[in-house]
Amino acid sequence: MDESLLLKAALVTAILGIIALIVIIKTTDIQEININQAKASEEGETIRITGIVERVTSKEGFSIISIKKEEEISIVLFDSINLSKGQRVEITGKTQDYKGTKELVADKIMVK
Repeated sequence: MDESLLLKAALVTAILGIIALIVIIKTTDIQEININQAKASEEGETIRITGIVERVTSKEGFSIISIKKEEEISIVLFDSINLSKGQRVEITGKTQDYKGTKELVADKIMVK
């Protein structure tokens, strides 16, 4: 096989792969919503919110984080975490009703 033809085929394949990755990222991006919208969302819906850590409570096997933007929401994380009051965080997870209150079960927490 001609070396230039092989190089062209590899280049076209790489470009198509990059385009496919961009399309996948654009279509699977979770939009950030505010805490009011999170509290009104359906149970089990995946959402992303940002806010300031107000309180962190660590228990055996899980942590509860309260974050605040305009309002406050509780975040449940089934792991220990080292956060401090005042840190800005971005949290992605699924909404859940717990004793009549909307919470967010965290899949991913990033300190900003």
